Amino acid sequence: MNKANNARILQSKAAIQRAYLNLVVARSDLSTITVSDICKKAGVNRTTFYAHYLDIDDLTSAIYDWMLNEFLGVFAEETNTKSHSYDFNKLFRNIKDNQLFYRIYFKLGFDFKGPFIKNGAAMVADQFYHDTRYIDYHIEFFAAGITAMIKKWLDGGCQESPETMGRILADEYQKNNTI
Repeated sequence: MNKANNARILQSKAAIQRAYLNLVVARSDLSTITVSDICKKAGVNRTTFYAHYLDIDDLTSAIYDWMLNEFLGVFAEETNTKSHSYDFNKLFRNIKDNQLFYRIYFKLGFDFKGPFIKNGAAMVADQFYHDTRYIDYHIEFFAAGITAMIKKWLDGGCQESPETMGRILADEYQKNNTI
């Protein structure tokens, strides 16, 4: 395949993804988004859409993969070294700087139960809980709790500083460690 065709394919996929994300932002009920809506907004025909995606769920899955990779990029150093800096301020700074990204992420029904958060949660739980028999429960609790915390912060317009949010999270775990 020549480079012109490769560029055209990439442009079509990008246009479809952009159109879909714009519709996600604009609509309160995501179930009303159709392939026709996406194609019209992207300026492509349905054949082009179906050349790249099976359906809207397949498009959503591709968007998730892209968003997860973007999110994991923030923590590339920790991922590469298989370590955790315990710097949740880094996470909160990224969220504050990219609020629309995270609003879309959650609006699409994604959460923070992916591999990075679970690995981070495992390290945090391991630091605070010496009895690891029930570590899976602590990991689930942490992942659900941080997701809820971030959603609430986003809903409030990220008024608190990232450092304040990091302290709230750290304080919660330090308090729970004494129970």
